[in-house]
Amino acid sequence: MRFLEVFYVQFVPFFLFTVMMAMGLALTVRDLQTVFRRPRGIVGGLSTQLLVLPLLGIGFGLLYDSPPVIAAGAIILCACPGGVTSNAYTFAAKADIALSIGLTVVASLITVFTIPFLTIYALELHLERSDIPDLSALDMIWTLSKFTLVPVALGLAFRAWRPETAKKLIEPLRIGALLALIIIAIIGTYTAWDTIVENIWTAGLLMATINFVGMSIGFGLGNLLRLPFAQMASVTFEVGVQNLSMALFVCLTFLKSSELAVATFVYAFFMKVTALSFVWYVLKRLAAGDSAATDTPILTSE
Repeated sequence: MRFLEVFYVQFVPFFLFTVMMAMGLALTVRDLQTVFRRPRGIVGGLSTQLLVLPLLGIGFGLLYDSPPVIAAGAIILCACPGGVTSNAYTFAAKADIALSIGLTVVASLITVFTIPFLTIYALELHLERSDIPDLSALDMIWTLSKFTLVPVALGLAFRAWRPETAKKLIEPLRIGALLALIIIAIIGTYTAWDTIVENIWTAGLLMATINFVGMSIGFGLGNLLRLPFAQMASVTFEVGVQNLSMALFVCLTFLKSSELAVATFVYAFFMKVTALSFVWYVLKRLAAGDSAATDTPILTSE
């Protein structure tokens, strides 16, 4: 478990920080302004992230009568919206990066307060009160900021300072992000295999359901809102892919409980399969010249 904890808590956040900075390189202020002038994706995605996903974690945990630590861990995971994890998949899939980061920026400001609240609620719902430690909201604020706002701001600043160099770095970094995601998927699955096997019956069905239903809701929401395909893909990633690093930070760093982290480890196994499959699907649709995708302001060339 030690290597697995180090892998997710130190290496993966470092990789995701780099990806977020790379996405900042690919963005301009005009991209974000365009997204906020067309708020359907932002409002729909944010509402689903903050309201529907926690209800999925609570509801399915009770429905399946999952063990307490698994059910509590599922709620904690659902309290952590896609963030840098979904941003990385969005970047790799060439979907609407501006929408993805727009959702991340707004959600990060709100989840500073909702993550502690839902975490404590999860523990009180499923565990003994004496086992619930104090959580520092300030520590969570810094954790959210340093993996979202800070690297994006650095990327945007570099784009403004050296626009031509930034443009040349975008495609190599996009390819590198996809390869790194595959490597993380392989290593993470291999190192967590014993944990996955041991908990496949108690946590597998619950976490697979949350992942599949979440991505289905995201894709359905995009259709319902009649979003262009690239934005639809971004909303699917944002709703269907939870922030593994943040959930593991909460469980392993703030709560110091590897048992609560089991739900996230098991979820990660199923999520990699569905998310990487969806990356392939999105790339295929975009490469085929999906007509809806061409209406989406993904990146500017300025």
